[in-house]
Amino acid sequence: MYCIAGDVDEKHRINSELYNALMIVEDEEKVIELCRKIPDHALHILTIHDDTVLHMATYSKKEHLVLRLLDELPEHYLDKMTRQNNTGNTILHDTATSNHALQVADKVLKKAPGLLGMRNNNGETALFRAARYGKTDIFNFLAGKVSGYDQTSKHPFLQRTDKTNVLHISILSQHFELALQIAKEYKSLIGEQDVDGMTPLQLLSCKPEAFKRKREENFLKKLINCFTWTCSLRQRVLMEKEERQYESAMELAKFLIRKDTTWEDSYSIQDQSRPKIHKYGVNPTLSAAEKGSGEAGAGGGDGAETPLFLATKSGCIEIVKEILNAYPQAIEHIDDEGRNILHVAIKYRQLEIFELVRQMEVPIRRLVRKTDNSGNTILHMAGIKRTDYVPEKMEGPAFVLQEELLWYEVRLLLNPIYPVRM
Repeated sequence: MYCIAGDVDEKHRINSELYNALMIVEDEEKVIELCRKIPDHALHILTIHDDTVLHMATYSKKEHLVLRLLDELPEHYLDKMTRQNNTGNTILHDTATSNHALQVADKVLKKAPGLLGMRNNNGETALFRAARYGKTDIFNFLAGKVSGYDQTSKHPFLQRTDKTNVLHISILSQHFELALQIAKEYKSLIGEQDVDGMTPLQLLSCKPEAFKRKREENFLKKLINCFTWTCSLRQRVLMEKEERQYESAMELAKFLIRKDTTWEDSYSIQDQSRPKIHKYGVNPTLSAAEKGSGEAGAGGGDGAETPLFLATKSGCIEIVKEILNAYPQAIEHIDDEGRNILHVAIKYRQLEIFELVRQMEVPIRRLVRKTDNSGNTILHMAGIKRTDYVPEKMEGPAFVLQEELLWYEVRLLLNPIYPVRM
């Protein structure tokens, strides 16, 4: 028992010295000296999370130290370079989080090429992780290592085990410049669905915050002020970053929209609704499987909707506008609940999108008169009070009254006795 206790104490002492030298004092020479004295050298497990010295040095972006540690590593220890911490990350996974670690990645792969295909506990390769962090330089470097593979062999490096691919994750992480590059280089990923059945364009359609710049009032004035002494350097950097994000998001949206024709998969325009005075029975248009499911057709989930309707729901007016500019005929799309774009815009209180569609030179009259599968016209939808509650919004009485006044205007616009420009 004494020997075991003594070993534990010695381990803690060594780890304390190493951690202090590496993370607190940042004394490279001390780290090198200590690593020379321990059996596993830089592959010594340092933290309670099973990170080795190389893990910690790499994640802390100490590239010069990492290169020295790799040079000091004995050849017969190279098989231990595939060690993973308790999240499954290898040294290469940590290298993938920095654009300044190209030399490290190159040396690591020369010593242990098998690291390229290893996955962490999330099922991510180092290449996937680079996309997740938006590190374009390291992504391109790692992608170059698999560029000679055929499409089938290359795909596992580009996709996580839950079917999320590098294009999905770069959009979710709002790295739109990299996402556009990936979309152009790996066109096969554009139509791929993640585990929730979402394509890259569908994911982008749910991100109105990506187009935040366009929505801010007096943005041009703010931008001009940022080049005067009234604006701090930090504010200028943030404004320029926001502008770049907006521009790259728009460019990505336009590229993906040109490749997307999901609006063609529309349900029939035929009006199949009829007045219903009781709550029982099943929609006759449902399949046998749906009829037997009890609640099928009762409320109708949105399912994996088209980017056009997802953008409408989320209030992403830029994507709606781009889709209708590219394919004006997409306005005819009808979903599985018999709703057209105006139904959706009104249901989710997206007045800007409603007005955008109303002002377009399209056959809007029949959109206004069309009923959904529940027999609701656009006017019915405008009269239905919104019941969903979003805690983050914290709607007070004044805000609710303002919203109700806006939708009162919509109802007036749709009233036959009121002159509506069609």
